[in-house]
Amino acid sequence: MLRAMAADSLWQLDAVSLGAARLRDVSLEIRRGVTAVVGWSGAGKTSLLNVLVGFEPPPRGKITGAPRVAWVPQNGGLWPHCTAREHLEIARGSHDGIDALLASFDLGEKHNVRPHELSEGEQSRLAVARALATNAEVLVMDEPLVHVDPARAGKYWQRIRERVTAGASLIFSTHVPETALGEAERAICLREGRVRHEGIVAELYTHPPDAELMGFLGPGNWLTPEDARHWLGLEIATSRCFRPEQIRIEPASDGPLVVESARFCGSFAECSLRHREQNSTATFFHRPTAARVRVGEPASLCVA
Repeated sequence: MLRAMAADSLWQLDAVSLGAARLRDVSLEIRRGVTAVVGWSGAGKTSLLNVLVGFEPPPRGKITGAPRVAWVPQNGGLWPHCTAREHLEIARGSHDGIDALLASFDLGEKHNVRPHELSEGEQSRLAVARALATNAEVLVMDEPLVHVDPARAGKYWQRIRERVTAGASLIFSTHVPETALGEAERAICLREGRVRHEGIVAELYTHPPDAELMGFLGPGNWLTPEDARHWLGLEIATSRCFRPEQIRIEPASDGPLVVESARFCGSFAECSLRHREQNSTATFFHRPTAARVRVGEPASLCVA
């Protein structure tokens, strides 16, 4: 039996399953605040959100909690016969603030346009704007703003943050580690329809329990005690994650490592190294440095 819901709970799921192993015996508490649902394609992210909003009632298990939600499905769920303005007016139930909301999503000039006349990015923005127009207690969004140019998405995420700051909760799915890290307080990690992990995003980023969960929130180096000793000269008790900002690679004339490939990726860099003494190779994600390492040159590797 699932215990009584806590004051900060939105939903509690008890052994919830959905057909063809899309969800398998999911027992979970979803709290108020901002929660990201992460996992590889086919992990069950959309299925979980569909169950929460009541779109797909599960044949097995129990769900407790029915907050008032505004739902942004993966395809946007726009109404083909309605203009952009009508979407927001229907959602809000009035004309108040509609012009400002359209403008905040750069849809002011599209106010009289129907979904089939909008680009995919514009449709994504309209679907999110419609959800915000409802002033619902909880926003449920499946890959929100996925079709929006990454350089512009941050502006629209700010609109979502403003609604959360005003008192709404948000649960959203994403494939983008930076979005989960930047927007969510908690994370639900799914694999093959099962919950692999649920907890605070910052803790999952810093101390993931295994290499797969490490990857859900971006690049990292999963090292065994033997790996740490071999490559870093470091003693660790158990296998653990070292994120790129924790690893430094620099040129070193007498270093035991040789650079086989190097790639700059912005906030981090990727480098393949060969250990000259052990004749072994490994790839590391590391902190970019001013003195960039070059292919064929010796280098040193250490914890930053």
